[in-house]
Formats: sequence, structure tokens, C-alpha cells
Amino acid sequence: MNMQDLLKAVIPIVVVCLGWLLGQVSSFQTRLTQIEGKMPALITNEGIPTDSPISAEKRARMREELYKELHDLHVRVKLLEERSKK
Repeated sequence: MNMQDLLKAVIPIVVVCLGWLLGQVSSFQTRLTQIEGKMPALITNEGIPTDSPISAEKRARMREELYKELHDLHVRVKLLEERSKK
């Protein structure tokens, strides 16, 4: 096998590989553009992650529970203070 025959065999493989590589680069670029498009919905300009509706709802429920417990503890402390005064 001489050099010309070898080049005839290798050149189509190289061309196909380059075409595949360019297709992959294009695919990655499309995916990156989609991810960058979704980023403002996830992170504010200050770099703080935004809340999803689910996490905001859970945090609101937790806050309400904590306020209730805090109020209950406040009432108990008041009662104990009144008992100790007697």
C-alpha cells in the first residue's frame, strides 16, 4: 500500500470526524445558551439564589410554626414570672 492509497483511506475518516466534532461543538453551544437563558430565573444579579415556590412555601410554614412556638414560650415565661412573684 503506497502513500496515496493510505491518504485516500484516511481523508474520509478525518472529514467525518471533523464534521462530528463541529456538530458536538454546536450542540454544546446550544445547551450553554439554554442554561445561560435560565440562569436569571435561578440567581439574582447580586448572586443570591431565588426561591422556588415550593421552598418559599415551606419557609413560610416554618416561620409561622416558629412564631407560634415563640408566642407559646413567651406566654409560659410570663406565667412563670407571675407565679414566682406570689
